Amino acid sequence: MTTKRQALRTLALTAALAAVPLIGQTQSAPRKVIVGGAVTTMQTLAAYFSSLPTELYWKEEGLDVEVIGLPGANVALQALQAKKVDMVPGTHSALFSLLEKFPDVGLKTYFIHTSALNSLPAVLDKSSLRGIRDLAGKTVGVQSLANSQVPMLKALLQQAGGDPASLKFLAVGEGVEAAHALTTGRVDALSLYDGLYAAIEAEGVKLREISADFVARDKVGFNAGLIVRQEDIEKNRAMLVGLARGVAKSILFAQTNPEAAVLIHWKVYPATKPRGVSEAEAMRKSLMPLQARLKNVDMPNGLFGNATDEQIRGYMNLMVAGGQVKAPMPLDKVWDASMIREINNFDREKVIRQAREWKP
Repeated sequence: MTTKRQALRTLALTAALAAVPLIGQTQSAPRKVIVGGAVTTMQTLAAYFSSLPTELYWKEEGLDVEVIGLPGANVALQALQAKKVDMVPGTHSALFSLLEKFPDVGLKTYFIHTSALNSLPAVLDKSSLRGIRDLAGKTVGVQSLANSQVPMLKALLQQAGGDPASLKFLAVGEGVEAAHALTTGRVDALSLYDGLYAAIEAEGVKLREISADFVARDKVGFNAGLIVRQEDIEKNRAMLVGLARGVAKSILFAQTNPEAAVLIHWKVYPATKPRGVSEAEAMRKSLMPLQARLKNVDMPNGLFGNATDEQIRGYMNLMVAGGQVKAPMPLDKVWDASMIREINNFDREKVIRQAREWKP
């Protein structure tokens, strides 16, 4: 019996010693985090909230992050609610719709990764259509008839004083198919988003976005952000700050050296590199969507990821006008700004130097 007890003690001591880190070892392993993207393939326009922080910044925040692609914002938010993922870089139209159906779902945004409204309608540069109200009675191409741009354009036309019921929508997909529908006159305009417009322009089709004063950046923002569970805001703030700080640094890196951002994205997601073209052409086609998206990433009050109350209310009012939600929600139902300053607490000059000096 004594021998058996000694053996057990020896095993326990061995296990305890194995658990003690060696001198110089990190006391705790990086925290495993799952990010659920709202698309199955992360294109280059998503580099600053996928490949760049994965490759450069999340590890130094003590996070071991895996980004998985999911088929759509609604599926991604359901996965977040079910605790299958820890954060979703998603659109707020999907979040608002979910919160209206399930008010106690406990999801909200704490960092904005796409500020300005990036889904304004676009026409051929030579088109006679100039204002949003000019789209009344026109046929507009969308990715699919279930796409969020359908109610959004209806809301925009209503705000501009036109009749949303007069709009006709045609599913045209994206890329070459959408460009062909526009150039052949099957549709009068497109209602897609910044990265898809850039991809069309990369094929030589010059577009012009149609805007209006009521959707100016200071009036409508809050387009998409990092969406998390309320319980993690309360219990896992360090993790959330690290996730968002990695994205903030990546935004600055991409703004400083977008070509390097594309190369890093190709390294992490090699399938996104255009095939059958020269290196220079592959870079051009990948760079344009990223740069188009970065134009819609603002810094209210000089802070990455920030949003003003006016921007949030303006976006929410468009959701109501488009019928995506029935009534505005309290701001604290959708937005938590309590970590923004801590997220922005990093050496910006260091990141800028890193981007300028980066070598493949």
